[in-house]
Amino acid sequence: MKTRPRFLALLLAALGVTALGTHAEAKKPAAVASAAPARAFQNDFLGLLDDVQKKILSLEEAVPADKFKWRPAAGVRSIAEAYLHIAFGNYGITKAASGKEPPADAGWEMNIPKWDAKTTDKAEIKKVLEKSFEHVRTVMKGVEDADLDRKVTFFGHEMTERAVFMLLLGHLNEHMGQEVAYARSNGVVPPWSKTDGH
Repeated sequence: MKTRPRFLALLLAALGVTALGTHAEAKKPAAVASAAPARAFQNDFLGLLDDVQKKILSLEEAVPADKFKWRPAAGVRSIAEAYLHIAFGNYGITKAASGKEPPADAGWEMNIPKWDAKTTDKAEIKKVLEKSFEHVRTVMKGVEDADLDRKVTFFGHEMTERAVFMLLLGHLNEHMGQEVAYARSNGVVPPWSKTDGH
């Protein structure tokens, strides 16, 4: 029993040292965060692009060809026009971000109403979409990390190249949502909803 106080003293001392050691560890300045892996943004972007492309193309495939002229109201984009507008954005926003021109055979021009109404043919629209997605992918694969912080002007606003590419993903998801609403209005369930319940 006489050794108990000594044991407690030793135990407390040990705990004190451990606690102080832990506290000292916590007080150490945090190590400088290691730089993000090379091409981290580009790889993340391409992964998200693959997902939204797959959904858009599967939905375009699911909508019957005779519905491509359908529009919810006068003066609002039709199903065909909304799909073509997606391709328009793929070319235009990528150009704003990177300065890279769309391929000559894409027929792209900075004329939204004319581009959006260029065709109502389902098969042709699929080709236009696929070509526009491939252009985005090709450009992104050539973007260097140092390019991402480069300042560009987008509709009068100065922002980084990275921000404009992020905006492109937003544009894609916005208009995919539009096409989902159009499809459901015509009794078409988005293909991915049949498996995940959304």
